[in-house]
Amino acid sequence: MVMVPPGEWVPHVEAYVDVSRPAVQHSASVDALAALVNKDKLTLFDLVSKMDLYLTTTDHIVRSRGILLLGETLSRISFKYLDVITITTLSDFFISRLSDWQAIRGALVGCLALLHRKHGVGCIVIADVKRLVESFLQNVPVQSLAAADRKLCFEILSCILDRYPEAVKQMDGEQLYGICEAIDEEKDPECLMLSFHVVEVVMKLFPDPSGLAAQFAGDVFEILSKYFPVYFTHGVGNGLDTTREDLSRALMHAFCSTQYFEPFVIPLLLDKLSSSLPLAKIDSLKYLDKCIRFYGADRMVRHASAVWYKLKEVIFNLSSDQLLISEALNCLKTAIMYTDSSDKDLFINLILLDEDIVNKIHSVSSVEKTILSSLEDLAQLHALGSVISILAESSTYFCTRVLQEHFAHLVDIVGTKADYESWQLNNCNGSSSAPVNYGALYLSVQLLSSCREVALVSYEDFSSVKLAKGSWWLILQKKLEQLIHLLRSIFAIASQSMQPNFRQEYVSCAVKGLLTLATFPEQCSPLPANAYEDILLMFTSIIINKFENLDLWRLSLKALASIGSSIAKFHASEREVVYYRTVVDKIVSLAESYDTSMPLGLRLEASYEVGTAGLNYMLRVAKSLEVAVVTNISESEANGRMECADHVAHLFECYSNRVLPWLLASGGVNELALSFALHLLDETEDLTVLDRISSQGLLDSLMTGMKLLVGVCTEEQQSLIVQKAHSTISSMLSLPMELMTDRLLPVDELVPLHSVSETALISMFSSIIIGLRPQTPVPDMMVMIKLFTVFLLNGKMPAAYALASIFNKYLHNPEFSHENQMDKILDDILERCFSTVLANSCSKTSQSCAGTSDVNFSDVSSRNKLSKINILSSLAWIGKGLLMRGDEKVKDISMFLLKILFSDEILSTVPSHQEEPYGGDSSDTSLAISAASAFHVMMSDSEMCLNKKFHARIKPLYKQRFFSIMMPIFLSKIKETTVVTTKLALYRAFGHIISNAPVPAVITEAHQILLVMVDSLAKLSMDVGDKDLVYSLLLVFSGMLMDEKGKECILDNIQITISVLTELVSYPHMMVVRETALQCLVAFSTFPHSKIYPVRRKVVQAAVRALDDKKRAVRRVAVRCRHTWQSFT
Repeated sequence: MVMVPPGEWVPHVEAYVDVSRPAVQHSASVDALAALVNKDKLTLFDLVSKMDLYLTTTDHIVRSRGILLLGETLSRISFKYLDVITITTLSDFFISRLSDWQAIRGALVGCLALLHRKHGVGCIVIADVKRLVESFLQNVPVQSLAAADRKLCFEILSCILDRYPEAVKQMDGEQLYGICEAIDEEKDPECLMLSFHVVEVVMKLFPDPSGLAAQFAGDVFEILSKYFPVYFTHGVGNGLDTTREDLSRALMHAFCSTQYFEPFVIPLLLDKLSSSLPLAKIDSLKYLDKCIRFYGADRMVRHASAVWYKLKEVIFNLSSDQLLISEALNCLKTAIMYTDSSDKDLFINLILLDEDIVNKIHSVSSVEKTILSSLEDLAQLHALGSVISILAESSTYFCTRVLQEHFAHLVDIVGTKADYESWQLNNCNGSSSAPVNYGALYLSVQLLSSCREVALVSYEDFSSVKLAKGSWWLILQKKLEQLIHLLRSIFAIASQSMQPNFRQEYVSCAVKGLLTLATFPEQCSPLPANAYEDILLMFTSIIINKFENLDLWRLSLKALASIGSSIAKFHASEREVVYYRTVVDKIVSLAESYDTSMPLGLRLEASYEVGTAGLNYMLRVAKSLEVAVVTNISESEANGRMECADHVAHLFECYSNRVLPWLLASGGVNELALSFALHLLDETEDLTVLDRISSQGLLDSLMTGMKLLVGVCTEEQQSLIVQKAHSTISSMLSLPMELMTDRLLPVDELVPLHSVSETALISMFSSIIIGLRPQTPVPDMMVMIKLFTVFLLNGKMPAAYALASIFNKYLHNPEFSHENQMDKILDDILERCFSTVLANSCSKTSQSCAGTSDVNFSDVSSRNKLSKINILSSLAWIGKGLLMRGDEKVKDISMFLLKILFSDEILSTVPSHQEEPYGGDSSDTSLAISAASAFHVMMSDSEMCLNKKFHARIKPLYKQRFFSIMMPIFLSKIKETTVVTTKLALYRAFGHIISNAPVPAVITEAHQILLVMVDSLAKLSMDVGDKDLVYSLLLVFSGMLMDEKGKECILDNIQITISVLTELVSYPHMMVVRETALQCLVAFSTFPHSKIYPVRRKVVQAAVRALDDKKRAVRRVAVRCRHTWQSFT
């Protein structure tokens, strides 16, 4: 390898040593030198030789720069092999430089670079590491250094402890004291992260009871304790990666690094639980949970009493928030599980025999507390129930002890069977009845839930629990019949003589109790089979007969779904049979029935929720919805009921939006979808049926359902569907299909002869085409395209969706023989559409077409002008399909739409009694406005077709490319035109393109489009029909405000921008426009003061006007805006 002459690299050394040079040049010099060494064009020996003067000079500035250059170079050649002599020489040099406080940074960088080197490329030896540690602790005053140098110090210590622990295992007390001294009083977050890690590793290195960790635990913890709890005051934008959570986690690990911290940590954490700061309490509980797990039972048993009393204070404190109580309960659970001493009754006796707990349970069972009287009572009861249930579910032994103490007594307090029969009789007679003791009921159910948790842990080997004398299972069985009767009776009693505010609590508790009993694993369930079925029947009866009480109805539905899920989880085959017969069949049949008093929405909700319990149940739900749809279509044929349309629409909505997505996520949907699709085709094989479907408004629902079903099928299944549909069309259309194979037929040869039913047939077929995969062949593809074209030219939009899908998926597809023909027919279709739209009158149409085609357009030109707008929309959809696949023919469509936009006159108008297909409902909507809306169709994402769900071909970055092509053209045309109506149409098209383009792409061209975008906001805000577009443009503008490049562009045009935004603050047609405009004005407050001060008065006046806005959200932002801008005074 040829060496680089010194003349080429020495200037880099000189540039780095020169402190007057910029930091960028310093960095470039190091990179250049390291690159030469890595490429063997410069040896490290030559570099050090030439730098000798810089490394040893008495000028401390030059010397420090030289040593730092060598250290930085060494850190950049970490993968370059260095021999032992070189490593030893460098080690000696940098270790010796640790005593040179004026050049300390370079020495630290060099030492760290040596420590980071891997074994295979030459690394520092252990003897040198030991010398490095000694020199470091002796010579480096860590806390006297700057933060960046302190960070290097801690990185060195951390690296030594992690990678070379054997070098410090012989550390003496003085050296450990040196490490503590380096850490003490550290405040920098990044340095603290490293220092906490250093403590953690050091203490783990000496686990011996006579080691340094045991001897110095108190001294080390005294340093650590100053940082608990971690308070972090650094702002978000300070450039630090370290968060408060990171620091707190690192300190927690340090606390748990050695068991010798236990005498100091636990008292500190318990003391902090009495702090008035919520943060200190939360952290104390988190640390306590972690420390209990780490220190173990032998050490924690001495703190058991103190831990319980402190946790009790938090749990039963009414001022504690829910997060704090939740953390305390988690900590209590950990304490119970991990404080397992030789006396296993220690912790359970602490709780069960605690005077406060005893008094609370006694209070619950007293006559005075039979019914809830306040939210405070409810909170205390929930806290008591949580403590008791956590204790009971900790182990089989604890569960048995708790149930022995309280369960039978609590159940008896709730009531006996005779009590409830008497209460129900009194209620029926109108007499007052004794209230239900909610406290006893709640605690009974909590204990029941704890029993289930214990059973879940040991259900695989449960025989020993059943056989054990006095076990919780036997206690539960003795009271089971009484408990079930009490829980079921609650539903009748809860509606009588009870405060409405707390009625829901009683019902929820009863439902939870029955649900818990029904979800025990089958092999350890105390429920006999008949009782299990009775619970299912009761919940099912509520679903069918008590839907007026929605709270109870939804609780019961959720309970049934949970029971079904538990069956699937534990593979309970016997229970599954019962559940299927008792629940699934009865509830799912509700969706199939038309004549029932229950609202359809509730029936569908019930069917779906029960279906979510398992795949087999959901398949049953899907099949029932299929039967319901087909049945209702047949009934609509028989009796002509118009309400069937709405019914079928709801069925399809449930199937499409809920059932189908769930099945797709769970698998097993393909065969079901195929069956459903074929059934729908069977129902639509008759033109009279199609006519009735169209007249009753069922067509849209059937089309939506069909394309979703086809979309989830496999290619083979889709082939079956499309072949059947093709056969149906061939047999039902009055025009022989063979006549369409030679040329595109004139519109008047087919469409006028066909009824609404035949149009519906084509619409159904188009929905099948939309859902096809690109690999699925279509029979007689060219014939189908020509057929769709004829319907498209008559303004039928489903045909446009089908053609857009065909050209997106099948154009230039080598798998099909007709790929070459599709180019030509696409050209013919586009030419036909262009000619039809441009035909202003019969005479002009005839003249324009006479020279180019033998087609007679006389009837077309006399049709309603709505068909032309639909053709423009169709062109947009075809263009969208071509654009998404990246086909160049989209340019032809774009240029034609631009031609329509740039016309000086309104070409056609929709009659006032007609409804515009998209873009607004205005009766004077023009072709130019429709052409502008066409760009929205092309650029926006669609749920109707051409998306991933329907297997469209989507080329990456297609929106960016279209934006880049069209923007220069639009900017030029907008600049040229002087006709107001034309400019407005161009603004609309321009707005649709940039509002649907990716924001980063728009920001890249911000310098060109900002003024046009601001002007379009001003002009379009005058028309209520453009309110959605105004909001979309405003969102793009707000994106620019968040980007540095966008800010620069806005800053150059701040006056006009502020003027438009202040006008939008009073925009009357959409609240979010006013709110967003105000938010943008607030964002302007971060701009340079000299730029925004001149417009301060205008912004404040706009904000003051907005203070009287009708919407609270706008007023809130207006207050913030006014306050922000008034502060500039």
